[in-house]
Order: sequence, then C-alpha cells, then structure tokens
Amino acid sequence: MKKWQKRLAEIARSLNLFAKMKDASLTADEQKQLFAEYEKVHKVTFAADKAANEDHVEETPGDTLLSAEEQKAISALLTEDPAGNGDGNEGGDQTIKVTTVKEAVSELSKKVTEQNSTIKILIQEPEAKKPVATVLAGADSAKVMSIVLGRTPHTAKHLFGIENELYALGKFHNDIFVTRKEVDVKSISRDEKKTFEADFNKFNDALKNRITELSSMNALDSMDFKKMAEGASHIDYSEIMDKAGEYVIRRTDMIIAYMRSLPSVASFFPTVSNVQNKEVAPGANFGELSQGYRSGRIFKGMVAFTAEIYSVVDLMFKYKFSDLIKLEKQYIGYLNREGSNVMKWTFIEWIITHFGQILTSEQQRRKVMGVRVPQQAVTSNPALLGADGAIRAIERVEEDLKVLPFEDLKLYTNSTIVEYFEAFYDAVEAIIPTMEGMKMNANLKHKKWYTRGFREKYGTDNDFTGVKAGLIDISPDVINWVPNMPMNCYKAWITVPGNVECYEDKPNEMLLMYFEQDFEDTLVRSRWKEGAGLKQAGIQYKTAADLVASGRANQWIFTNFPVTELDADTTTVDGSVNNVFLTKVNTQATVLTDITNASIERVYKIIFGSLTFGTTIAKTGNFSKIASAFTPKAVGDWIKLYAELEDYTDTIDGETVTLTRPTGKFLELARSGGDGEAYPG
Repeated sequence: MKKWQKRLAEIARSLNLFAKMKDASLTADEQKQLFAEYEKVHKVTFAADKAANEDHVEETPGDTLLSAEEQKAISALLTEDPAGNGDGNEGGDQTIKVTTVKEAVSELSKKVTEQNSTIKILIQEPEAKKPVATVLAGADSAKVMSIVLGRTPHTAKHLFGIENELYALGKFHNDIFVTRKEVDVKSISRDEKKTFEADFNKFNDALKNRITELSSMNALDSMDFKKMAEGASHIDYSEIMDKAGEYVIRRTDMIIAYMRSLPSVASFFPTVSNVQNKEVAPGANFGELSQGYRSGRIFKGMVAFTAEIYSVVDLMFKYKFSDLIKLEKQYIGYLNREGSNVMKWTFIEWIITHFGQILTSEQQRRKVMGVRVPQQAVTSNPALLGADGAIRAIERVEEDLKVLPFEDLKLYTNSTIVEYFEAFYDAVEAIIPTMEGMKMNANLKHKKWYTRGFREKYGTDNDFTGVKAGLIDISPDVINWVPNMPMNCYKAWITVPGNVECYEDKPNEMLLMYFEQDFEDTLVRSRWKEGAGLKQAGIQYKTAADLVASGRANQWIFTNFPVTELDADTTTVDGSVNNVFLTKVNTQATVLTDITNASIERVYKIIFGSLTFGTTIAKTGNFSKIASAFTPKAVGDWIKLYAELEDYTDTIDGETVTLTRPTGKFLELARSGGDGEAYPG
C-alpha cells in the first residue's frame, strides 16, 4: 500500500467521509475539506504526496513493543465508532491497531488533531441538530458558548436551536425575542399568560436549585462572568452533560455570574449566609498571662466572654404589571438599543436580570447605610429602611456600651480631613499593642478631599522620604474607601478587615422571583432576609462611666463621633447637613420643633449634650406622632426620628398612579434616657 493511500483513508474515516469515498460520491466541497485536512495533519499537500508515490513502511519489531493490555487500552482511545454503527467499514470495526509506542504516539497525535478539526467545523456551522450532543463533543468550545450566550440562529421550533420547552417558539414571550415587535396585548389569551407564568416559575426553580447546588459545592466564588462569557469557566459541567436541561443550567449560571459581577461591598463587609433569625456568636477577651517565675500553684489570667448577635429581617419585592404592556415595551426597547450587553436574552431571563440589577443596587446601598424601621402602611417604603447595614451595626455596638467613640473627633472638612485622620490613627495606636492588620475605613466620596490634602502636605512622591514611618498606614491608597455612603456621612472607623459583616439566609434569595396571575394583572415577587453586625466589638459595660474608665482597652473597633453641633437656642435642625446632631448649652428654655430638608431615607438622631436649659421635644406639631414628650435627664440621652409617609394619587401620561411622600411629621424609632419610656432601636 502506498503512503498516500493509507493517509487518505485515515483522513476520510476521521471526517466520516470513508463511505462516500468508497461509493465515489464525494462532492467537490467534501474533497476540498478532505485535502485541506490531509495537508494540516501530514504537513504536505495530497497532490505532492501522491506524486511522490512512496510505499507505506510498516513499523519494525525493533521499536519498543506494547503489551497486549497496553494495545487494548490505547486502541480503545482511538476507536472511531464504539457503538459499532460503521461508516464504510463493514461490521463497524473502526479500531485502529497499534503495537509500538511510536505508532501509538503518532495515532494519538492524529486523534487530537482530528478532534480540534471537528470543533472548528462545529464553530463554522450555525446550528446543531442535537445541541446536547454538541456539548458532549466539546463542553468548552466556542460553539457551545455561542449557544449559551444566544448568538446562534433560531431553528423553526426553538430559540438558538436549544431543544428545551422553555425556549420553544409559538409562545408570545419567546416570539417577541425573534420578531422584536410589540405584541397586541389584547390578543394574549389567559392560557398564554398562564404559560408565561409557568415558564417563568420553572426557570426560576432551575435558578434556585442551581444556586443551592453551587453553594453546596462551594463554587459560587468561581462564577466569573467575564471568563465564563469567554468560554473559560472553572465550573465542572461533566455531571450534567446528559441532562435534557443542560443549556438551561448553563444559562442560569451566566445569570448568577452576571449578577455577582455587579458592583458590591462584599470586599468591605463579607456576607455570612444561613442566618435564619437571630444567632449568638460568642467571643472572648483574654487578660495578661505571663509573669516572673515562682514555684507553687500560682495562676494568672482572666477572660471576659462577649457575644455578638447575628440578626436578619425579612425584605420583599412585589411588582404588578398591567397586562405586561410597560414591561414588554421596556424589553423591546432594550433589544433595539445600541451597545446592549451580552444579557440580551429571552423575555423571562431579561426580567430576572433587569429587576435583579435594580434590586442589587438597592441592596448594596442598604448593606452600608440601611436602618430597619417599622414598615409604614403605604405603597412605597424606602429601600434603605428595610434592613440594618454596616453603619447601623457600628452605631449599635456604640449604643450597647461596647465601643466608646472618640468624642473629640466630630466633623471634618475638605481642609481638615488629613489632620483629622492622622489624629484618629495616632489615638488608636496609643491604645493597642500593634496596628498590624488594622485598617482605616472612610467615605469614598471624601477620598478626593483626603488625596488632595495628603499630596499638598507631603508632596506627590510615594516613598515618604523623611516622613514618619507610620505615614504609610494612612496613605490614600491603603485606606478602605467605602462606597454608597452619602456626601453628608462622616463616619470613620478602624478595625481588622472583615470584622463588620452582612448577613443573609440563602445566597441570592433576592433574585428568586415568582410570577402569579391575578385577573388582568401579572404579579412578580420575591422575599429574602438581610442584616448586619460585627464579629467582635468589645466587652459590654453596664454604665457609660465604666466604658469610659476602660480606656478602650477591650475594643476591637474604634470609631469617631461625627455629629453636627447645634448652636445655642436652636429650634430646628437641617437634615441635609447630617443625620446626627448634638445639642449644646442654651441661654433659655429651648424646644426642638422641626427637622427641615429631611430625607425619607434617613433616620435622624438627636443627642442631648447639655442639661443647662436643655433642649426638649414636645409631643406636638411635627413631633405629635412620637411616643411621648422628651426631656433629657442626663448628658448623652438621645432620640431617633424618621419621616412619616403617606400615599397620594397623581396622573402621569394619562394614567392614575399611587405615589408616596412625607407628611412633614416624624415618627419615633427609639430613645435612650429622658422622661419618656426608654427602649432601644
């Protein structure tokens, strides 16, 4: 046999063209494909090889021989058709015989080349007749990712050629993806609406189950959206390749990864899952242990046990669509918008990502600035008032007499921020044995103030030559600049990274939405839990005097006292300046009557700093809804207030809608001290 004859037969078998070649029925295109592969595999054109007409030389026995077991193992790897279906070789026996190491290496190399060629052909073909079989052929191929990302043409029956009922055409919510035309909502039958609801909930169940599975596999942190979109996923799909819903799983993974790619505060406040209500996290502060040696039963040391409470509360998302008209128009507009991202998917998937982006943005703000208040009987309670965030968690350990703020460190400005932070850092350094591992945390919106002042004071060089060694610890690039804090928030703290945490019950539970049909309306909702707290704050003292006497020696977190001091005899406070105010010595009896420019998202705290003509609050006017009148009995007494809300109707674009606004009055969240009933918030 000639060399070119053997080679051509092998190439024909690898491309499943042997039978057609045997019948002399190869088309011109198939012959071109055959000759191109021949040149790629053997590094010589078929014409040149045929012209040389060299004899095929069999392997000599002098080469290293393979045992019978080795021959069977390697030959099994090279089997073209293990099912024995045949493609021109009668009997279906396609096993390539190998007897030497040299021959085995050569055949295995050809096998790899053939598989790469097959992947290349799949990429060039726009559709796969059997999507799951395509995935089995190459789980991470570009062809698979094209289907997963919705970049392949639709078939007559399915979106993207995905043979799954969720992507079946003939359903209005899938058809609008293809036509990109508004649907006549009046023509949508009740059965079609129920089908949409059922498909949405089915996809949502797949999403929920997949999140649970990934969480149990400890694989959520591997969900890198950018890498997955490029086909470089670290997720092992080998266990799901034979499942009918394989593409659904892959696309739910992309949604999960996409939502995790949105801006997050997790790097500042890590999230702890599986907190269902309240859990106690014990801690301990050990006293000094060592001393000079003496004989006998002499023991030294003490331990003070502490406990932090991990607490979560319920939140919800409920939205009503009137025949899906507005949502459908949003969806179609999104599809036709230039520069749309890769999440331009089906109606159901888009709803999850569209609302998921909004919910995630609100949640990230809440994780920093949220304060849980009793939900009012109005249509729209503010998102920030749904659950406690990190700043509230820090405030709580201060109010619980575990942490003593530096009361001389009140507000800073753009011109004093550098000296302020340096004084703060130096004060903490004077208390604890080492600052190793401690980090300053501050408002990201104030970073530009600090950077400008730092450069002005120390120059633009980064080596800090001639400056005290500790300066590097509070250079602008090493401070944790926390996002989502408003411009008028001046809270700063020093602690070990990860000490302030956020809590949840189930990971990504907020995104697990459900649709329900209610007459002409379609309702979508989800429910989840959130909270925030500290791993370790400090020993809890019985009185403020005991806390002061401790000298902050048993604290794990150190904080400033960013209050706005009120002028003498002030009767109103400006809510746009701050949300924490401190009264001072008055010259006459003074009654606080209002909080002007108040935000419905903020809780305002009034701290009473003097009993000399001490400011009081009467249960009248804008404060008529508080529990009782407030007269401070001790310096440091405080009360917390937030805006009362009411619903009203308005007409927008010819449609009557219900909106929410403040009434001008304030409700009481909590108080400490005073002559009213004291209770913590």
